[in-house]
Amino acid sequence: MSTPSTPSTPPAETTPAPATESPEAAGPTTPAAPPSRYSLGTFPNMFRSMFVIGLFVLALVAIVPRITQVQRPAVDAAGKASQVAAQTSWPVQLPKGLGDGWVPTVATYAPGTEKVQTFTTVWTTPSGKDIALKQAAGATQGWVSRSVDDGDAAGTVTVSGRTFEKFVANDAGQVAYVARGDGARGLTLVASGTAPEDELKAFVAALAPVTPAPGVTPAPSTTTG
Repeated sequence: MSTPSTPSTPPAETTPAPATESPEAAGPTTPAAPPSRYSLGTFPNMFRSMFVIGLFVLALVAIVPRITQVQRPAVDAAGKASQVAAQTSWPVQLPKGLGDGWVPTVATYAPGTEKVQTFTTVWTTPSGKDIALKQAAGATQGWVSRSVDDGDAAGTVTVSGRTFEKFVANDAGQVAYVARGDGARGLTLVASGTAPEDELKAFVAALAPVTPAPGVTPAPSTTTG
């Protein structure tokens, strides 16, 4: 009995590989552009950038307005002085007729150094500086020393026929004039500040008693002595 023959497997078809184009056939290639020297972040470039930024900042500083001094609103120093004069029976004084450029910015009546009751006013002068006027009955030496900013005695000065003790605090750039009250209950006055001394003299030359406010009952005396 014969065995049937097995049909032979036909050979697989071979797909030809695509032809590779040679570099010569593709033509010459364009070389890549070199990186920018500016993008390399070299020190000269960084310096130029910082220089330009610096000029821009300086220009902004030059054109932006700057506030050199905070303007404080005026207060009714005369009204407060009249009330204090009526309340304390002190011969309170304030400058009168100073003219333009003098602005009272503070007016208070409260305990000061060593708990001495003190009437304080502060004035802005035409030069933009400040002068403080402090008044107290029964003032202690500690109160006087603190009011003149611990300045050194520098003799006396006479203004409009009135003699003041002069104190100079060089560290604070401050000059003070002091008129001591008569007796333990007398009213002591200190005018001090960083204003030029000619303005301080004009200030104390204008001092005059104020009229006590009507209808105010004097408070019990708290002075010592």
